[in-house]
Amino acid sequence: MTFAYRGRDTKGEAVRGTIEADSQELAIRELRSQGIFITHCRPVALPPARNWRHLFRRPVSRRDLALFCRQLATMLGAGLPIISALRIIEKQAENSSLRESVTLLLRDLEAGEAFYRALERQPRVFPPIFIHTVEAGELSGAMDETLGRLAGHLEKEHELEEKVKSALTYPAIVSMVALLVVIILLTYVLPSFRVMLNSLQVPLPWPTRLILGLSEWLRRLWFLVFLILSGAGYGFYRWQQRPAARYQLDRVLLRLPVIGPLNLKTVLSRFSRTLATLLHSGVPVLTALEIVRRTVGNAVVAEAVARAEESVRDGQGLAAPLEASGVFPPMVVEMITVGEETGALDFMLERVAALYEQEVGAIVGRLASLIEPMLIVVLGGIVGVIVISVFLPYFQVLGGIR
Repeated sequence: MTFAYRGRDTKGEAVRGTIEADSQELAIRELRSQGIFITHCRPVALPPARNWRHLFRRPVSRRDLALFCRQLATMLGAGLPIISALRIIEKQAENSSLRESVTLLLRDLEAGEAFYRALERQPRVFPPIFIHTVEAGELSGAMDETLGRLAGHLEKEHELEEKVKSALTYPAIVSMVALLVVIILLTYVLPSFRVMLNSLQVPLPWPTRLILGLSEWLRRLWFLVFLILSGAGYGFYRWQQRPAARYQLDRVLLRLPVIGPLNLKTVLSRFSRTLATLLHSGVPVLTALEIVRRTVGNAVVAEAVARAEESVRDGQGLAAPLEASGVFPPMVVEMITVGEETGALDFMLERVAALYEQEVGAIVGRLASLIEPMLIVVLGGIVGVIVISVFLPYFQVLGGIR
């Protein structure tokens, strides 16, 4: 978000301008760190032209960020200055959004800003794990190694995301085709049979009356159906944005028969991989847990991580609060316990992440092989019920002739 602010600097002079941040609190915190005493800070709307321009622009994906990290790490490892490396990436970037972001990074770096500070000014493009990992790399002086490790993390995240998407793409397409076929049958095909069915002068069976009634209702009140579905979708979207509702929804998703284990393993893989990457890069454990809590993607697991964060802040370990949550399996808790005792927590978390990534891949493969025939059977069943309902009166007439 963009915020307009007014205030006074350390010399007491009035200053004003705009700043980009995830929230108003973060914007005020950033301005205070620059020595500005804030008297006004409010979000401002982007101009309509800019909104439309960004609407049709391809966002920066994990794959784009991974490629950006890999290229930057390679050039820094070869001894190239970071500004020169970013200029090369700016010329070669295929994603226009990423190219614009690199241009802004160059502007801030040439003004003397630290690299991670420049990244913080673009929270929509660079996630918290990216910013804090780069910050740790700058402090340790091993930026190329840190970026290479971050690129590996983003590539794993992208690979896992693509596995889940590939498993859901086919069912989504078949479901849309099935819905379209049913709508065409009910609104265009069945009305042409109505006159012929009435000309038979026989009592219509209840399945036929039901199908014909549904067809007539859809033809006359299609706009009402559209409004109801749109309102329900919007209401669900607004409802699940509430923290309490999101928590209940995520809890239900974790308890579903097939989707639940897949969702849990995906979340645990993301938790383990993200925390391992941050700890291995030298990010403090409390900061790492805060980032994981914000990016894990499940409110139930995020609550367990928040309790673990409080435990670490009190000088205790991670394993006990995670085990008490009832969400983390015993194997994960045991691996974290061993990692804490041996001082190799990042290594143990990487092992956990690799294990769950393999399991997610296996589950996705099995689901894909099971969903395809099930969808075909369901689609054939729906079409078959409609066709049989239409021809039932003809069967009655033929039976009466015999």
